[in-house]
Amino acid sequence: MEPHFSDEWKTFGIFDAIKLSTFEITMDRELLMAALSFWCLAINIMILHLDPIGPIVLDITTILGTSPSGHPIDATLSWYEFDLDLKVVFDERAIEVLSKKNQRLSKKDVQKLHKNFFNYSTLITHFAGSEREAFKKGEREAFLFYWYNKFVFCTKSSKCLAENMPVAETLASGHVLTLSSTIFANLDRCLAKASVYFPILRPAIPNFNSLEVKGLQLALILFLAHSTEGIFKYFFNLEYLSDNEFLICCRQKYPSSITLPTSAWEEAEDADL
Repeated sequence: MEPHFSDEWKTFGIFDAIKLSTFEITMDRELLMAALSFWCLAINIMILHLDPIGPIVLDITTILGTSPSGHPIDATLSWYEFDLDLKVVFDERAIEVLSKKNQRLSKKDVQKLHKNFFNYSTLITHFAGSEREAFKKGEREAFLFYWYNKFVFCTKSSKCLAENMPVAETLASGHVLTLSSTIFANLDRCLAKASVYFPILRPAIPNFNSLEVKGLQLALILFLAHSTEGIFKYFFNLEYLSDNEFLICCRQKYPSSITLPTSAWEEAEDADL
């Protein structure tokens, strides 16, 4: 799909996040265990000796490349009429599949296969085409539905949630959504960005490229092995962060597709913080 939709996805602020989902991310259990010792659930922030420190929406944009602006994601996205209704497409595909098997069509069988499409594996089997095939009806929407559930919303089971259908339908219809805010809310409980701020916890990177999202740069490098005790001592004794460390996300040069009042913070503005 990338050759056909990469430019469109860059405009919507989801291209880099989709690329990141192709990497296998290894969970750093030791980092999480130590960091959670300093995490305040009441205000979603780390309480350290140097001061409270926590993520903001622009950090998510810097790491994943998702859009901090656009239409808000609510329960139904009722403000927009979609080009294609995935529920209707699922019914049509179920009828098509059952008809090819020369089965006698019944409402019960169609509903059963429709429900099976919510399984990751079944959804891919029936909607993912090959490079030589023309795009199937609903293939793009089904892919975005699968991607959002597995890699953004991170459903606990291997199933997509029906309530996430409007997000996929809206993205496929050409609308920018505030994905950074949604991801920010989900990531509050997993502290996935700790390795960006604290150099000792990440692989040696001479200089982050400010023109590329930081998540992709980190994903290409093997992470260092940590011990829970070592990370705990680091956080407990941390009393100072340099401007380069503390403002690492604010100094990002954001792509033009992300609507912000400025592309990067000026050095003079940094001095006032």
